Amino acid sequence: MVQAGGRGPIGQTRNATQVLIISLLCGFYGFFQVFQELGELKAYRGKDDINPIVATLLWIIFCWGMPAKMLEAKQMAGIPNPQVPSPVLYFLVGYWAMAKDLNEIWAASGGGQPQQY
Repeated sequence: MVQAGGRGPIGQTRNATQVLIISLLCGFYGFFQVFQELGELKAYRGKDDINPIVATLLWIIFCWGMPAKMLEAKQMAGIPNPQVPSPVLYFLVGYWAMAKDLNEIWAASGGGQPQQY
């Protein structure tokens, strides 16, 4: 992980489409990715309001608050006019939406190039 100025560590860039497809084929992989991504988001934001274990197990409930947390992280990364998907999109294809949003944050924070979808 690379340290960003004034923020927490930058996480791993993932191919969001690949994460979605493999997660649909293997549910455990999806839970593992969500757990890792939530931990990275928590560390980047520097706030202790996300418990990756609880949030992964209660994803259906937790996804309704995810857009606000992603919006805050995008603002911290300095993304101009940040846009986040609705909670419904996180509910339906959360594996893809979370990976895509985190890739944008990591790229804006100097952690690499955004993935092409």
